[in-house]
Amino acid sequence: MKRTSPKFLWIFLTVILWTVATLTQERLSERGYQPPPEPFRIIEPDTIPPDELELSLAAYDSGEIEDRPFLLPADALAVSLSSRTRIRERQIKNRPADSAEIKHDKGYLFVDSNKQTFAASKLGLDFKHHFKNSFLVGYKPFDVSEIWMPHEVLTMRLKYQLDKDNFAGFQEIWLNSYEAFKRGRGDCEDHAIALADWLIEMGEDARVVTGTHNGGGHAWVVVLREAGTFLLESTSKKRRRLFSSYPLAKLATGYAPEAMFNREYYWINKEPDETSSYTGKHWFKNGRITR
Repeated sequence: MKRTSPKFLWIFLTVILWTVATLTQERLSERGYQPPPEPFRIIEPDTIPPDELELSLAAYDSGEIEDRPFLLPADALAVSLSSRTRIRERQIKNRPADSAEIKHDKGYLFVDSNKQTFAASKLGLDFKHHFKNSFLVGYKPFDVSEIWMPHEVLTMRLKYQLDKDNFAGFQEIWLNSYEAFKRGRGDCEDHAIALADWLIEMGEDARVVTGTHNGGGHAWVVVLREAGTFLLESTSKKRRRLFSSYPLAKLATGYAPEAMFNREYYWINKEPDETSSYTGKHWFKNGRITR
């Protein structure tokens, strides 16, 4: 009997393996399987060029990465705006709704190990604390054709009323955009939240700003557009029929922004003397809290 040549066996096995691989790929394609695209390849750390790594770290440190999530510790540390004392999130959550101090609650600032504020919470209508971003719930009362119309509608719809008068002696309670519109009354932050959320729904880069105006605590709205940053005084009952009639933020006087937020992010003004600019490196960007 003649022996089969090893070379022939190698060719035969190669053909068999190629046929099996081709048939398998065709079968997977029929079932909708697609191989992962190039960006999903795993790159070993030592293959990243040093200059690219430096740029990546610089962007991370500057707070400019667009989708940087923050993992909030299970029992995060906060500072009370009422008593200026430190408190754990667990203590905030477990506080009874009828406790004596709840009526004097002004909110909390959450801080990291470097004492850097990265989030803030306020008491909601349910007497529980919520991060400021969550008060923007994606609500617009109805569609409008012009960007100035939400402010026009809200000047007629919302009545200005302090929280202590609106909520039987409570120092501060925030309403989300839906609650503010339905109740028809609220103070400066309730007006600002209702206005900003409506503008965001229209595709605008609108943000609620908290700080002071002429020395008193206040909240207002800024809208960032190509033509500039506009400041909208949400509690103003002055009716404007053109968006261009709203003042540019850099020309508005008496405003001292401390923080601002939209649905996803929370910014902190690290330079209090910068009162007219709502962009730039002095705004430290945080947000997208996850657990």
